[in-house]
Amino acid sequence: MGGRNLVKELFDSIAERYDLTNRLISLGLDKLWRRKACEEVLKFIEVQERPLKILDVACGTGDMILCMRRSLEKRNLSGEFYGLDCSEEMLRIARRKVPFAKLSVGTAEEMPYPDEGFDVVSIAFGIRNFSDRERAIKELHRVLKPGGKLLILEFSKSPSLLGKMAWLYTRTVVPIIGKLTTGNGKAYEHLVSSIDAFPSPEELRGEFEKRGFRVKSLRWLFPRIAFILVLERP
Repeated sequence: MGGRNLVKELFDSIAERYDLTNRLISLGLDKLWRRKACEEVLKFIEVQERPLKILDVACGTGDMILCMRRSLEKRNLSGEFYGLDCSEEMLRIARRKVPFAKLSVGTAEEMPYPDEGFDVVSIAFGIRNFSDRERAIKELHRVLKPGGKLLILEFSKSPSLLGKMAWLYTRTVVPIIGKLTTGNGKAYEHLVSSIDAFPSPEELRGEFEKRGFRVKSLRWLFPRIAFILVLERP
């Protein structure tokens, strides 16, 4: 079973209890992280009359789409929302939660969208699972309009004391909670191993800069186990 199929099967298997498990393992912080990420990218968006075209890649059950719509409304902005995910089971739940969004099955490496179609593309806790990150970065560049913003919200290990404590919790407690709530401990062992193998925020930033993106913002979120990276396609 290839890496892409492994990820699909893992997420299909935990879809029904995915949202509940996220709340439990993050102690509710995942909702705050998403809100902070949406607010961060919107700092770089000018108010305009037309709806923004927004794509959430690896959209899962639609939490990021919901968060982005709320954040837009607070800024008197409107959006046309799209979501892409490899898991049909995740999308089945998303269709109930975000019926206003246009959802599609697919991967970041082969996106079914035209060139320069989106004002904003977001990826929340999904880029670690891309089977070919270099190819996905090219696709992200392709589907963004010139001046479009890319928002990445992701886990990584911080060398700070607080970050080390958060990583210890993630490595030891999270798989136990995941197994208890979903019955699939392998999915949350995969979460830990994918964070462990993932580059630092600074290294990830460099990968995007090599592909022509400009960095607008990079910052850690409490308790330094997650970070926000905002980039722009020139």
